[in-house]
Amino acid sequence: MESIESRAVAFERDLDRKQLRLGTHDWSYYAGGDGEPVVLLPGGAGIAIGWLDLTPTLRDSRVVTVDYPPTATSFDELAEGVVAILDTVGIESAHVVGQSAGGMLAEVLSRRAPERVRSIVFTGTGLYGPEDIPRLEARVAATESTPWEQTRSAAREALRITWKDSGEAEFWVKRVDAAYARAGQQGAVNAMRWLLDLARRAPELQQQPAWQGPALIVRADDDPLITSVHVQRLRDLHPGSEFRAFPEGGHSLLVGRPDDYIAAVTGFLDHQATG
Repeated sequence: MESIESRAVAFERDLDRKQLRLGTHDWSYYAGGDGEPVVLLPGGAGIAIGWLDLTPTLRDSRVVTVDYPPTATSFDELAEGVVAILDTVGIESAHVVGQSAGGMLAEVLSRRAPERVRSIVFTGTGLYGPEDIPRLEARVAATESTPWEQTRSAAREALRITWKDSGEAEFWVKRVDAAYARAGQQGAVNAMRWLLDLARRAPELQQQPAWQGPALIVRADDDPLITSVHVQRLRDLHPGSEFRAFPEGGHSLLVGRPDDYIAAVTGFLDHQATG
């Protein structure tokens, strides 16, 4: 396999990077390819390049992915931005793949604009709930009060633990840290507020009808960040969804076991395109 650096260069070569101003938010997004439209929503770090190993396998797809603007304070604002990007590139509806916080965003997007979603792949994700509120409130308060460089240092070490089994961990630690540096302290607080807002709204979301199109939920049983309770909430909202669990793989299966991840995601998307 080519080095991670070479694969990153290929990602930036094959997809065109563009900008969109939407209200007070500056979006960066990447688009390229032809065929079935697929929108890739990254995790909480909000970096599109996190998909660099999936995008080359989507050869018969029109791919759009995004960097999240650090000024957004809720998944609703992010969903509005994704819809605006789809409008800009002329896509009426798309298959959506969301990793971690991107999967939570996919859930919100499918409720706000159900007609724009053809299918959803939820990976390394679930829905936070009331039990997460004290922890998230504490994280928001700590991030606001802790010196920013100290917070970044702690985040780097946490990422190294999360990706400890990957030989490419340092590449990703550097990329995520660079995103944190661009976002700044307030951007990091805002990203946590996305999660906190969703946790507070979980009872309301569970009572409302969810989008019921084709869906796949993929997880690793040893995911240190997303619990079985979080995943079950998602499965309860999408009772007809397909479910695939791996015993190991950590929070990011695309990093931890890329071949299995790619096979699961592309197999589902191929079936949607031909079925």
